[in-house]
Amino acid sequence: MKVGDLVKPKKCYAKTFNYGIGLVVRKLTKNPFIAYPDSPGETRWAVLWTNPLYTMDDGTSVQYEEELEVVGEAR
Repeated sequence: MKVGDLVKPKKCYAKTFNYGIGLVVRKLTKNPFIAYPDSPGETRWAVLWTNPLYTMDDGTSVQYEEELEVVGEAR
């Protein structure tokens, strides 16, 4: 996964809400909503969704890589 990829939530994460398609904007070095240290294997991305549920001040949402499926790759 990389910046510019188009993503959608994996089925297990999209059962209760339709996020639509998202654009991966940047890789996050930490989760801005969690105060305790991050686990080294948990990659997080800032995603700009067509139909977001929760967003940060810049309009993007924090998503774990394991929650996302790439549907279009950036070049």
